[in-house]
Amino acid sequence: MCRKQLLLQITYCLEQAGFCRSTSKEPFSYEVNVKYKSTLIPDKNDYAHFVLYTPNGSIQIAAKNQDTTGTAIEKLAYTAKDASVTEYDMYLVVCGGKELLKKNKAITFLNLFKKDAPKLHAIAINDLSYFLHQQIQETAA
Repeated sequence: MCRKQLLLQITYCLEQAGFCRSTSKEPFSYEVNVKYKSTLIPDKNDYAHFVLYTPNGSIQIAAKNQDTTGTAIEKLAYTAKDASVTEYDMYLVVCGGKELLKKNKAITFLNLFKKDAPKLHAIAINDLSYFLHQQIQETAA
């Protein structure tokens, strides 16, 4: 899987859960490539892959994918720092690719930062549909 495929899978999961692409910021809408100020580098912008609007609040979604060995874990540290200052109600990291999902090392690594970034939640792409279902069910309860 490549990053482009991961982004397509996320889009599919969002739309299957009843979310529509829109800039309205209404519940059950989402935006893509949302620009915001960098948390580490002055005068730089970062982009949220998705911002999801639920009846319970907003979720910034970052897609992380890596199939080969390398510096994936080190790169995820920036994501954890970013999650610590997000303006959204939750910062969800959706992980894909053999290297990041091997022994759930990326998910475990990211979730270690919850003390400093309480809005941070890392999951595998295969868990996204269930996660979205849970978000919707919380509204119905």
